Amino acid sequence: MAQDATRYLTPEERVILEVRRHYAVLIPESFLAIGVLAAALFIGTVTSPGDGGTFLDTLFGALSVLVVARLGWKIWQWWEDRVIVTDQRIFEVSGVITRRVASMPLTRVTDMTYQRSLFGRLLGYGDIIVESAGQEQSLKSIDRLPKPDDFYRTITSLVIAKMPSSVPDDGTIFSGGPDDPEDTGPLPRITI
Repeated sequence: MAQDATRYLTPEERVILEVRRHYAVLIPESFLAIGVLAAALFIGTVTSPGDGGTFLDTLFGALSVLVVARLGWKIWQWWEDRVIVTDQRIFEVSGVITRRVASMPLTRVTDMTYQRSLFGRLLGYGDIIVESAGQEQSLKSIDRLPKPDDFYRTITSLVIAKMPSSVPDDGTIFSGGPDDPEDTGPLPRITI
């Protein structure tokens, strides 16, 4: 586990799963950087093939440096950001300079939506939307997760384990009877 993330754990918490978002989050930034570098190379070759001293060369060279620096920044953010599942909650640690920790206790999870787009299925990532009863949570969607089937199964099993049992300790499933005011009587049967 990332050393920085351990500071957000309580003494009783046990880490079950830790993931970094899928590398697909870097694809748009990478294409942008490659496109700007290719354009700068093309402009440099067309406008001044020998000396490289025109204004356009300088402008596209500076733009290339900025775009590559931005790509480096995005890679650094991707490397630092983590989604961590413990036996008590899900939390995401994000940010390079300013840290943000978004958390949701497993006992608050009421519903999850799991989806994989065509590209997600091809590249191996998926998105999960976590919902809770009646409250807006800071951790609502976790997008572009690698191995999303494993992540979904892990969260589902932990949430089910945290649910109170609907079967009483004595083994009876239905506690009503003829004196129970909630009992509406036997269900009608239709024979055809």
